[in-house]
Amino acid sequence: MSGSVGIQATVHSPEAMPGDPLPYAGPDSFTFVRVVIRDETGLHGEGFTGRFLAQEVAHFLNNSVAEAFSAGAPCDPTALMRRFNPRNMTGVVVSALSALEIAFTDLEAKRQGVSVARLLGGARTAAPVHVTCGFPALETDALVATCASEVAAGAQGVKVLIAAKGRPVTEDVARLRAVREAIGSAELIADANCGMDEATARAFMRTAADLALAWLEEPVRGNDRLVLARLAALNIMPIGAGQMEQDADRFALLAEAGVTVLQPNAVFAGGLRAAAMLAENGRRLGCAISPAGGWDLVNLHWMCGASSTGTVELHRAQSRIARLLLGAPPVLSDGALHVPDRGHHRRPEEFSEALICRRMASALHTRIPIGKDGLYRPHLPKAG
Repeated sequence: MSGSVGIQATVHSPEAMPGDPLPYAGPDSFTFVRVVIRDETGLHGEGFTGRFLAQEVAHFLNNSVAEAFSAGAPCDPTALMRRFNPRNMTGVVVSALSALEIAFTDLEAKRQGVSVARLLGGARTAAPVHVTCGFPALETDALVATCASEVAAGAQGVKVLIAAKGRPVTEDVARLRAVREAIGSAELIADANCGMDEATARAFMRTAADLALAWLEEPVRGNDRLVLARLAALNIMPIGAGQMEQDADRFALLAEAGVTVLQPNAVFAGGLRAAAMLAENGRRLGCAISPAGGWDLVNLHWMCGASSTGTVELHRAQSRIARLLLGAPPVLSDGALHVPDRGHHRRPEEFSEALICRRMASALHTRIPIGKDGLYRPHLPKAG
């Protein structure tokens, strides 16, 4: 991408509204980084990454990357990845450059007057969804009602979290069995969020073998590929993994271990094009592709742009993030999420940059300095 750009990254933790799911992955569950880049014409692009080391990610973007741009570095995420990550590390640098690539892609789509999905190939205009709605805080009756309502609204399937709140395998399976009875033949996914040891995962798989799970998601701690290989060899149910992996070799190793559903998430895996490449590589290895870990407002675009098949996860716990950025959570139409006409987001015209700032300031109960151009202007500490 030619031309100079300005860059600003900020960290946000939106507050809940009545009815929002509770955090289940720690106090920073809904923290995220937003990066805005603006070209010399005033057009802007937005990118995002998730909660991990969010302050460090923003600092890297606002300092190292901003200084590189000031010194004439090309506005090219691939070149920046080579510059800042020559040894193929993971962590802060990949999360930051994931957000930056998403922002550059959004900017390019706006320059061309098309959606990001169209820019990435335009394979389709909508994708079916699995809705993550089976949260640990729900008692079984509420869990069943929630999952059934999502399927009734058109979801292809639902995802239920397990290995949480100290529930034993027997209780998790009983909850899943109640959901299965309520949703009939709709797809049912159990997501352990890397919360089991091998023995517990084996016990779960054997006990839940008759539930026809679409897959068991990230059952063991650290996505240990050797343990995953042993679980896959049991041939009881499909296994999914990869939603926060950041290295292409890791995805290949997961597939080699017998993971049959790979789940790249653009906000962690290097950006939109990186996620699409990982998906294509996974398909060549015989894997299905279904991104997870939230951020449907981003992943919808590469899944519709570069792939004619596969579901997108609609994560109800991220409603507060979607409300902050879009004004309202995504809504299913004909059982699918549809790609906006332009750029990333389908916002009302009056939903300006300044309004985003005010909305975020309100959610955070804090003042956020806003420049005349509508960008965030946080008071960053001076070097030295």
